Amino acid sequence: MQAPTRSTITIKKWVWRALFTSTMIPLFLVEMALVGVYFLSNDEIRDANLSYLQAQSSSELNLAVLREAGSLDRQLEHVQNLSSSMASQASDIAVDMDVVIAPAELARHAARANGVWATQGNNGNQASGYYPRLPQSTQDIPLALRMTGIDPIMRNIVSSHSSVVQTFTTLADCYVRIYPYVNLAELVPPNHDCRNFSFFYRAAPDENAARRTIWTDVYEDPAGNGWMTSAVTPFYVDDHFLGVAGVDMTLDVIVNQILAMELPGSGFAMLFDQHGRSLAVPQRGESLLSLMPIERPDVQGVLEEDVIRPAQLELEQHVVFANLATEILTQRRGSSSVLVEGAPYKVAWEHLESNNWIMLSMVAEDAVFSRTAEIGRNFQLVGMALVGGLILFYFSFFILMSWRTHHISRRLSVPLAELCDRLHRIGLGAEVESAGASGLVELDEANSTAEEMYRRLRHTQKELQASERRLLDSLEASGDSLWEMDIPERIIRIHPNLWKMLGASGHEPLVMREIDFDRLIHPEDLEGVHMLRYKVFTTFGESFECQYRMRAPREEDLQHIEDMGVANSASISDEADNVEVALPAEEPALSFEEEVEEDQTCWVLLSSRGRVVSWDAERRPLKAAGMHILIDQSVRLRPVSS
Repeated sequence: MQAPTRSTITIKKWVWRALFTSTMIPLFLVEMALVGVYFLSNDEIRDANLSYLQAQSSSELNLAVLREAGSLDRQLEHVQNLSSSMASQASDIAVDMDVVIAPAELARHAARANGVWATQGNNGNQASGYYPRLPQSTQDIPLALRMTGIDPIMRNIVSSHSSVVQTFTTLADCYVRIYPYVNLAELVPPNHDCRNFSFFYRAAPDENAARRTIWTDVYEDPAGNGWMTSAVTPFYVDDHFLGVAGVDMTLDVIVNQILAMELPGSGFAMLFDQHGRSLAVPQRGESLLSLMPIERPDVQGVLEEDVIRPAQLELEQHVVFANLATEILTQRRGSSSVLVEGAPYKVAWEHLESNNWIMLSMVAEDAVFSRTAEIGRNFQLVGMALVGGLILFYFSFFILMSWRTHHISRRLSVPLAELCDRLHRIGLGAEVESAGASGLVELDEANSTAEEMYRRLRHTQKELQASERRLLDSLEASGDSLWEMDIPERIIRIHPNLWKMLGASGHEPLVMREIDFDRLIHPEDLEGVHMLRYKVFTTFGESFECQYRMRAPREEDLQHIEDMGVANSASISDEADNVEVALPAEEPALSFEEEVEEDQTCWVLLSSRGRVVSWDAERRPLKAAGMHILIDQSVRLRPVSS
């Protein structure tokens, strides 16, 4: 009885039909219903609440930054007013010829051996003295002594304001008066010039024609107080510039105030100058933004010019703030969002009115939106119901899919395994039998293709074997010898026929170094061989032909090859990289009398033909190949042109 014929369809059509009818339609209907209910109820509630919370948190963050920035701005403005008051009093003292100078203060000042006219000791008062780089004739010592009248206000500012660490007055002729006391006689060398520091030249007429109180960049204090910034005010008599009065704040004061700020959501604040360079970054900011801490300066000697504090963070260059930097630098206040390692952070900023510094705060959005957890509980029951329904559905769905997958895999895996086994046997060269019909079009076509491939491979294999046999027979009959050279490694592979031409013993190597091969060439022909070889290696694709005399290797040659080995050719391989600009490496040849004896050595005249057959991407030769042809087998030291 004849078996019924099975109808054939494509695998794609069969799998798609099975999956669509059993899984796709029910899955689509159930998912649409459940997802529709979930999104209609959940998204509307969630979006409304998140929008409200985001607005509230942003408002709270902006208000906190505004409050803290206002506090710091008022403090800086107060310091500016102190500097202005000092400058005003210094101007009055400069023109008051009736200022009484205490005898003790006169006695404290004297000139040292290095030319520094300064205070000689600390009695709890200020230190003062000239920076003696200016000519001695320009030093107005009476004016300098009258400036002792400003001592009370300098002491009062430092003692009454915790944020102020130092006050100073510097005249245009580089006389400085500073409180608290520092030993100027030792600190100031003869070649020092106060005009090289920003606390002087930033307030001087050249850069401050409006005579405003200016804030310096954060710099390293020449007196050894570390990083500081100064509020400096110039003072004049009429229109004559006399000098500057300054109030110093160390950066530690500002940093401590930044660290003490309380922001919502465990946020932190940072302070930047008007150019977007960081002035104060708390430890949390350093860790979050991967910043290296800046060490406190260690002043070992007096500074010759400003040493501006390097910025840990520059807004325009840091990857987190690069896209927001322009907005932060140009807008007085604002808020936005940034990503730090994939996590969203809210940022808000405020410009200080006193010196246009920027206070910027950062807080993680997760911390700000933590209150959404409470709102989430309101629709948790809906979520649990949806999850329960999905779990029940998918449990039933996976049971069905497991059964269907088993059936499909059985239908496909068996014939595919048989096909793989047939291909494996074909690869091994074993005999294979024809496969029967599987009922699937693609599998049947694959089996037919495998059978056709098997037939062609067997036919091609037979042709290759016959061709190889003909080539070997031709070489044996002609007596010629093939050779191949690995140019970078300087390794030559030789057909055994070469040794037959030379009358060798039959135990010679088939692979040897170029330098060992060259030992067998007649010394008179060796230079011509090297020159031609170099020309061929450096000329792209050029064929060559060379005649030279060659002898069979002796016992000492074989021993030398065995001792050195093909693998020990590192020195020759190293020179291969420079084959385009240098002749191939060679060892010093023995003298003609030492190398051969006329009545003992048999030289064979050969013709070598070949060319470079392989190059690398930089056009350096990699492989050459050719043939040795016998010309004369009994040459006795007869010169031959090459």
